[in-house]
Amino acid sequence: MAEPRPLRPNDPREVGGYRLTGRVGEGAQGTVYLGESDHGERVAVKVLRAEIDGDDRARTLFDRELAAARRVAPFCTARVFAAEAGGDAPYIVSEYIEGPSLRELVAERGPMPEPELRRLAIGTATALAAIHEAGVVHRDFKPANVLLGPDGPKVIDFGVARPLEATSATLTGAVGTPAYMAPEQVSGAAGGAPLDMFAWGCTMAYAANGTPPFGADTVPAIMHRVLYAPPALGALAGELGALVAASLEKDPARRPTALQVLTRLLGTGPGGNLLAEGTSAAATLTAATLPPSAPFAPPATMPGPVPPPYRTVPAAPPKGNPAAPPKGNKALLIVGAVAGVVLLSAATTTAALLLTDDGGKPSTRQGTDAVVTPAPTGATGTGGARCTYLAPSPGGKVKDVGTPPAVAQAAGTVHASMKTNLGTLDIDLDAAKAPCTVNSVMYLAGKKYFDGTHCHRLTTDASLKVLQCGDPSGTGTGGPGYRFPDENLGEAAYARGTVAMANAGPGTNGSQFFILYGDATSLPKSYTVFGHVTSGLDIVDKVARAGAEPAEDGAPKLRVTIERFTTSIA
Repeated sequence: MAEPRPLRPNDPREVGGYRLTGRVGEGAQGTVYLGESDHGERVAVKVLRAEIDGDDRARTLFDRELAAARRVAPFCTARVFAAEAGGDAPYIVSEYIEGPSLRELVAERGPMPEPELRRLAIGTATALAAIHEAGVVHRDFKPANVLLGPDGPKVIDFGVARPLEATSATLTGAVGTPAYMAPEQVSGAAGGAPLDMFAWGCTMAYAANGTPPFGADTVPAIMHRVLYAPPALGALAGELGALVAASLEKDPARRPTALQVLTRLLGTGPGGNLLAEGTSAAATLTAATLPPSAPFAPPATMPGPVPPPYRTVPAAPPKGNPAAPPKGNKALLIVGAVAGVVLLSAATTTAALLLTDDGGKPSTRQGTDAVVTPAPTGATGTGGARCTYLAPSPGGKVKDVGTPPAVAQAAGTVHASMKTNLGTLDIDLDAAKAPCTVNSVMYLAGKKYFDGTHCHRLTTDASLKVLQCGDPSGTGTGGPGYRFPDENLGEAAYARGTVAMANAGPGTNGSQFFILYGDATSLPKSYTVFGHVTSGLDIVDKVARAGAEPAEDGAPKLRVTIERFTTSIA
């Protein structure tokens, strides 16, 4: 746990007969205090943000669940000493664990090495097995709820989530952390022990890679991946990787139990005391025993690809591809190569999935975070915004034509002409709002980068009408030998005629762009808007009427070839 901080003036000084001496942390569920018993024993006191004094059903559920939690055998878990549902706010008193959380440890030191990762897997599977044997479902298992104490990993906060579900405090949202929630939780089903196993798999992937397997960007994007996309397991391999993959099955019936995982990891038969063996095997994993840390930043391409339900290449999707959503809940693509950003609307089951345009392959060009100094709004002529372009992410097809100049060449309106085999589109590019994006487009146009390329993706769904272009490979996986950050997302609006970038990995852009031929008012502000079609949009309408192959999302049936793409400063 974190180092305690002094109590605030409005903090309680005593809860349930325990004297409070400091504040350990605060979150959505409540505030955690460091407390002491009359005998000087240190405890963690969690005061929950849930007033259930007048809710008989919630109080009954709380009492029942916490009574079960107190029966959990103390194998890799923090013991529960006391709990109370009465009063203005319920509280839970549990064992105080001296040590950092797994979330803090990985954020500071980076992914865990394989031997330590295996001991972590054993310890946490042991804890979940003990919790499940007592008839309790954790429901909020995640790295923040795994503490590395002096005698190994300990799981905390079990028996909390379900009582909170019955209170008015949770009527506005599900209990849990999206990056670690199982599909049945995301869908609103009650679920049971299998949802903890899904969260266990997510937590192991986080410990192995430094990022959750379904991403850590926007909540709608994460929830869409949880429902439809396979996990990005990264460094996980071998037996542990197979167990994690099995735990991340979309169908809860196909996930192993905690005892089954523990049996496999310990390599023992069904006899013996598995919980005691698991506790013993994990006991040597502490923060102090980990090898020295190395500088770490989560890789730009993690959590890995969000595979499309359809592809631009002729091959059909793999049989049983879990990324393909069920009929009636379509995912629509603006194709790219590596990571995705998604919208899930709370009012509809239609989802729009925008993938990236990363053309990455290993490059000797070193990239740093881009520094963008926007030019004054309304300025014309010479630019002045400074842009730093990053090396591409690995995994796509690169057409390397060098790197744009670091100083943007325009600050106001730039005229672009996109001559195609079907006619010409005139586009006004806004270098005042997106100087580095327009700078890149001007540079690529000057290199004839777009000339001879085909618009590779058409989406004709009612919620997302787009034509995507700008990939020389024609596969949806290509891009230039660089990428650069999003710009001016706060003012992004996706109306008919808008021209915007498809992401080249989380928060970055490459060469692929999309043209909206219909309003997309529910599209998240995740794509840099840099222009607007001033004439020729009827060409895109004509392509849309011809349709896509396959179905509503795929390559345009009416081929669109960019014969010449030119730009000029107004």
